[in-house]
Amino acid sequence: MASTKSLLSFLLLTAAPLATAHSVIIQAVGDAGGLGMALGVDTSTPRDGTRRNPFQQDSTRFRGSARETVGETLRGGNNNVEAGTRAIMAEMGDVLPQVTRGGSIEMTLHQVNSDGAGPYTCRINSDGTGTSWTNIQVTTNVPGNPRTSRNRDGEATAFPLVASIPATQECTGTVAGQDNVCLVRCENRARAGPFGGIVPVQLVDDFAAAAAAGGNATVVDAADPAEEVRRRMARRSLAAQVRDSQLRLERLRKKAVALAEDLADPDVLAEILEELEY
Repeated sequence: MASTKSLLSFLLLTAAPLATAHSVIIQAVGDAGGLGMALGVDTSTPRDGTRRNPFQQDSTRFRGSARETVGETLRGGNNNVEAGTRAIMAEMGDVLPQVTRGGSIEMTLHQVNSDGAGPYTCRINSDGTGTSWTNIQVTTNVPGNPRTSRNRDGEATAFPLVASIPATQECTGTVAGQDNVCLVRCENRARAGPFGGIVPVQLVDDFAAAAAAGGNATVVDAADPAEEVRRRMARRSLAAQVRDSQLRLERLRKKAVALAEDLADPDVLAEILEELEY
């Protein structure tokens, strides 16, 4: 039994570097409201595991023919800006993330497994085509190894990722019937990646313009728009933290059950002790 288990452990360890890891931008909110997510995201994908299928199917990787543009997913192939933006609006509401010059885009990044970690860099495309990009500042980043973007402790966990919109930004794209569209691209440094996502956003001149856009519950309070946006973003952040805590508790429960079963087997216990000594 011990030799069989040792062989299985060896095969799993040697195969691990070949596995594809990912991350997904599952939500994005502009400083002036609106709600979105990254192109190619399927909200029905479960977020409580790390395997290729089903947990990585809607994660964007910047490889292949779309490496320099909008990336690809396992499930859908190359991302499509027009179709992807329409899908986002159908799922998340009629108003894309609304950003202002000098404002920000607050994203929730779900790290699927170890090399979907940070740090992330972000860039912006001004014409909605994704063919050219300009660096923008990341003010809140995802934890991870700065060279390899690996962090095993962050697997199946959601993190905030915030990027600044330049004070002189112009957005001239027309996508999915929406004008003044830019694309925000964020990616990590994983060797098997990069992994990340493309988020369509819409530039507005001020909070009043965002309120005039209407369409969903993200419209701000005209009496104090900045404070209302902060409150809404805080509520969304709290909800994401609650969901993350629930996922963590469930993972701990499963690990505890698995550990108890392993410790009951003398052969497995011996292997664990040998690995710890190594």
